[in-house]
Amino acid sequence: MDEIGQKLRTARIEKGYTLDDLQQITKIQKRYLIAIEEGNFDALPGDFYVRAFIKQYAETVGLNADELLTQFQQDIPDTQPQEYVEQSVENRTRSERSSAASPVNKLRQHAVPIMIVVAVVIIVFGVYFVMWKSSQGPKQTVPTDSASVSVSSKKASSSAKSSTKKTSSSKKAASSSKKKASSSSKKAEQSVAVTTVSSSQQTATVTNLPKSGNKLTVAAPDGAAWIAVYVNGSISWQGTLQGGSDHTVDLPDGVTSFAVHSGNTPGTTIKLNDKTVDISGATGVVRTITFKLADSSTTGSGD
Repeated sequence: MDEIGQKLRTARIEKGYTLDDLQQITKIQKRYLIAIEEGNFDALPGDFYVRAFIKQYAETVGLNADELLTQFQQDIPDTQPQEYVEQSVENRTRSERSSAASPVNKLRQHAVPIMIVVAVVIIVFGVYFVMWKSSQGPKQTVPTDSASVSVSSKKASSSAKSSTKKTSSSKKAASSSKKKASSSSKKAEQSVAVTTVSSSQQTATVTNLPKSGNKLTVAAPDGAAWIAVYVNGSISWQGTLQGGSDHTVDLPDGVTSFAVHSGNTPGTTIKLNDKTVDISGATGVVRTITFKLADSSTTGSGD
């Protein structure tokens, strides 16, 4: 190993640098650093690079570069002026360092991650905006059966009035006919008789239930109650009612049976077509009230 190379290598090791560290600091390729340490100057890209590389190596490991070059001047090729070598190698290295450390290059290095983050933010905001917009849309209301019945009744009444204006005799006949029809079609009043089977079971027998338009309303006036409503053997609705709230279930035409199961029966009220059902006869907190139709209910008529 050449003496100057040995001296440089010793200084590098004392500094704690590896060849990879030195390559990173000086930007001189590792193979050229090895060639300098071994005194194999012919492996360098040209004679005019030898002095520049040695000087940069020496300064990096803390040696006096000028004294080192003077001491081993006879071992170092000197085919180009020192100023040219310094400008062509050292200045180029400094330019590369300053270029790599410039804000523009740093911004370019982070441009892709920044663009990805911005894109993700835009997508998330877009999804949130679409969901918010859809939740603000107008809600359609479904007309109730009672409104349809009311309109039909008005039309029928108007038609009846126009027909009664033809002759006085037809008026008397229509009036007599209406009285008879009213008398014959008069509804029998709905009634509910509740029988206590056990502390957790009650049977409500319904008489004269209309054939259509029936509504069952459950409420929890004082405190929360979990309630389930069964229609014709299948569950129609279930949920927890908070104190002061209620829920109405429209019973289908031709219903044969229905039931109410409550987890807090003392705090639950039941209405069938706006008429309160008395369920106070049992003592169980959890209770099932089963509604059955009496035979006479089949004679009742709807609206």
